[in-house]
Amino acid sequence: MKKVLVYQQRSKLKPTGGPSAIGYYYATEQEKRGEHNFEYLKDFKTYSGLHESELSSLQKLPKWIGYLYNTIKQVVKFNILLSGKYKLDPIDFNQYDIVHFHDTQGLYLRRFDLKDFKGKVILQSHSPQPLGQEMLDVIPSIVKFFIPFARKRFEKMDKYSFERADIIIFPCPEAEEPYYNRWKDYRRIHELKKESYRYVLTGIPACYPKHTREEVRTSINIKDEDFMVCYVGRHNEIKGYDSLKRIGERFLSDNRDTWVVCAGKELPLKGLNHNHWIEIGWTTDAHSYISASDVFVLPNKETYFDIVMLEILSLGKIVVASRTGGNKYFERNGCEGVLLYEAEDEALKILESLKKMSIEDREALGRKNKEFYEKYHTVAAMYDQYVNTLQELLNVSR
Repeated sequence: MKKVLVYQQRSKLKPTGGPSAIGYYYATEQEKRGEHNFEYLKDFKTYSGLHESELSSLQKLPKWIGYLYNTIKQVVKFNILLSGKYKLDPIDFNQYDIVHFHDTQGLYLRRFDLKDFKGKVILQSHSPQPLGQEMLDVIPSIVKFFIPFARKRFEKMDKYSFERADIIIFPCPEAEEPYYNRWKDYRRIHELKKESYRYVLTGIPACYPKHTREEVRTSINIKDEDFMVCYVGRHNEIKGYDSLKRIGERFLSDNRDTWVVCAGKELPLKGLNHNHWIEIGWTTDAHSYISASDVFVLPNKETYFDIVMLEILSLGKIVVASRTGGNKYFERNGCEGVLLYEAEDEALKILESLKKMSIEDREALGRKNKEFYEKYHTVAAMYDQYVNTLQELLNVSR
């Protein structure tokens, strides 16, 4: 295979989600197989253009205006980033046949280095919305006030990167839905570059509970024969937590032997005030609660390709999920234990029908999900798809 550079620093990759996790899984699988299909960046320095003398003068400000000091730092940081004055150690990309970027920011910052690049540029998207919008959302309002051009500059970053890329990778076509919904230019870009799209299904390592079903249920006073619904994730509207509360309130009111168990911080939304609604809070053992449940509800209002879905399948559990974004991929491909709904009434009917099933029938559906995971969504399966994509591109370029 010709030379392929993955534009990520190997030493900084971790299985913590997003581009870092996917890069980590690619790297560890390659090392496990003893292959050399691609290489990663060595560590490099970044030069923001903010000199030490400027920093030291800022640090001399009185402590009582520390908030202003932090605001100034962020304004300077984003102004430099968005103005294109962010300097990086030079890289000779022409020694490679393919350079693979895992986000639009990296590609945009290297746009001048890529000006004379003769190989192929891959852009693999991992963010649940255009990255520029995601970055803009986390900038404090006071900082945005001082950089009113931020939105346009971030849009420029995403637009340039998608148009510059020779190949664009998503997990599946359904995962593009938030991009169509949130980015007015995306439909035009997709139509313009429709031959450039490739799809590599996300894969994760198998998940295992730390505690048995009996141990978990005993710890939260739920009988083994009771029906337990589980939710793990952020308690906000985009994740559908408000919808989960409405579904849960109706479901619990009609079923005394039913429970809803949620993990994750109770912010910004609080749990339902009901004695059969249990909030675990933040936990490092979410897999045990999922494994101890009968069904997981995934009520996203909008979704990309939710990693928690793959974790649930790996654990062999049934999923009741909203029919949106990447969730629709599982329905299209006949994953029998993933049951989608359009409206909350439909979700309620699905839960009621599952509750009426025998434990054996529910377990059979769960096994179908585990089989689906093992066939399509392991790290090995993702790696094979990725390497096949690289080989296809290299063969075409010869």
